Amino acid sequence: MVAHSVSARIDDRWGAGPAPGADDLAQLVYLSNLIGQEPRLVQPGGGNTSIKVGDALLVKGSGTDLRTVGPEGFTRLSLAALATLRTIETMHDAEMMKFMARAMLAEGPAPSVETPLHSLLPHRVIAHTHDVPTMSLTNVGDAVAQRLVAELFAGEIVYVPYVRPGFPLARAVSGIVDRLPRGAIGLALAHHGLVVWGEDSRECYARLLRAVNVIEDYLLSKRRSRTAPRAELVPTPSVDVRRRAAELVLPVVRGALGSTNRVILHFDDSDDVLTALANKGLPALARRGMATPEHILRAGALPAWLDLDPTAPPEETAAVVRSQLGRQRKEYEDYHARHATNGEAPLDDWAKVVLAPGLGMITASRDKRSAVTANLCYRAVLETIANAEAIDAFRFLSEADVFEFEHWPLERRKVDEQDAKEKASLLLPRHIAVVIGGGSGIGQAAARRFVEEGAHVVVADLDGGSAEAVAAGIKTTYPGRAIGVALDVRDDESLARLVRRTVFEFGGLDSLFYTAGQAPRFAGVTEIRREDLQHQLNVHYIGAVLAMGSAASVMRRQQLGGSIVASVSKAAMAPGRDAAAYGGSKAALLQAMRVAAVELGGDGIRVNAINADQIETPLFLKFVKERAAMRGVSVEDQLEAYRRRNVMGVSLIPAETVADLAALLASERFRYTTGDIITVDGGLPEAFPR
Repeated sequence: MVAHSVSARIDDRWGAGPAPGADDLAQLVYLSNLIGQEPRLVQPGGGNTSIKVGDALLVKGSGTDLRTVGPEGFTRLSLAALATLRTIETMHDAEMMKFMARAMLAEGPAPSVETPLHSLLPHRVIAHTHDVPTMSLTNVGDAVAQRLVAELFAGEIVYVPYVRPGFPLARAVSGIVDRLPRGAIGLALAHHGLVVWGEDSRECYARLLRAVNVIEDYLLSKRRSRTAPRAELVPTPSVDVRRRAAELVLPVVRGALGSTNRVILHFDDSDDVLTALANKGLPALARRGMATPEHILRAGALPAWLDLDPTAPPEETAAVVRSQLGRQRKEYEDYHARHATNGEAPLDDWAKVVLAPGLGMITASRDKRSAVTANLCYRAVLETIANAEAIDAFRFLSEADVFEFEHWPLERRKVDEQDAKEKASLLLPRHIAVVIGGGSGIGQAAARRFVEEGAHVVVADLDGGSAEAVAAGIKTTYPGRAIGVALDVRDDESLARLVRRTVFEFGGLDSLFYTAGQAPRFAGVTEIRREDLQHQLNVHYIGAVLAMGSAASVMRRQQLGGSIVASVSKAAMAPGRDAAAYGGSKAALLQAMRVAAVELGGDGIRVNAINADQIETPLFLKFVKERAAMRGVSVEDQLEAYRRRNVMGVSLIPAETVADLAALLASERFRYTTGDIITVDGGLPEAFPR
């Protein structure tokens, strides 16, 4: 398992604290960020903090993250209004949220579902964590957990048996507040986490670390003294074998899990994960559940398993993956049928974690950041399982409790609303796109447009620095949604690395936009040289065809269809003087795309071309200067000549117009269109496709 054979104590990182003169809220923000930045204290999105200032409770808002939350992420509520919760025995979730909304003193994020807990505890500063040590100590039998908490803390930390988070937990805690020992500093919540309080943020943080490290010291002693038989291990293949297998498996998993709503994957084959998965006893333990209800939301109720032979032929492996995931989907539906009494529908995202011994851990979600969160959550689960087994025996919630939380209306409503918003407002939700030639011009505009429409994008360019800069610019607004890759389309291995990086980063590929270009080399047919022809063909034809083939291979493994679009230019349709090399290479690409449309249509993969002219890009402006010099005219006169030749009388068309069209062609709106050519040129009669 992912367990530590040495101490994993968490160091005090308070340091000098927040800036001198920081107010109470600034102190709380500082505390929150410190907690959020330590994944063994809380996984992304989980946990919450609060402070009582005067007549107000300031509590971390719903949807914020302790790692990054700022002052604006805290909701201010009336303590007087919240005090009436003490007199209420039951409250449905919808009522609770309306009640808290009425208690808000100012606009802000929706209050956390744990707001009633923070309000009913009288203490000034409160931190609630999903820390691995407490989860390890409390994911055993109730009697064992209660005894251990009492022995380790002698009343400083009080054990609370499991109650569903939200109002039920708040009521349960409210019932014991008056009976807490005088020196109590917190609560150990069964199958949930830790609540610690203090008079100020510094004291709360110190007490939190002290409690967590007391448990960690105990866990270390149990891990070291455990005399259980050596676990039987699954053989782990060599790095090369398992990485080749994973490159084949990831798109198949993505297709199997994303047939209704696509998913983005995260892949983890680090040594500690592989060691944990090699334990042949893990499948039985993992079927007992997660470590805290929050993990159900972010990592699913149970992981799926793949038992694969990494050396098997690719098609055999793909069939085994689909068969095993299909069988486990049926098992999930049976579990759902056992508990669905109020018309709950089976979840589309039933498997957020897929464990493949010998390969690694695959996590799936709506975007990369959520998939990484699922990974961090399940890493915490693996460590919790190992620790709980060293103490006694790992136990989580009953199947009925898991189902209740999995379908908790308060949380499912958020997911359903987000899904509906994606489908209504985005062209490419959860898609994975590769833009070749994305370092500038049309490609740069397209990369940003794809992401704006919901896609994750790989920006590839001969100038790797430009590709990374474009991706970095995108990530400032869309974190985790873009990477930059250096690519030379003239090199087969470089293309293979691009596809491999795409698969390992995001899990597959839905859309390829090929807009790599070379500046034309002008020469008449009597003067043209072989190297001139080859220079253009390498990029505009050979590189493009090989890129299409590599992309289509991944799309076929996914079985989700796909889109390939290339920027072909009007030169493929309309001959120009001295342009045999450039125009010929573009015409060859257009023919190859038509062939690909015929070959790939049965797989639902669409292949279309954009014929663009006069697009305002660095490459086109360089072309204009060269053409003007050849003809002995000014750049302005050359542009005027281009303007006059199209029926709309336009010149220097923005690159964003091509990007818009590329995104449309990649979307479901053009799901029945393939083998087509669409122009963005102001209307050139000699280049009309039909």
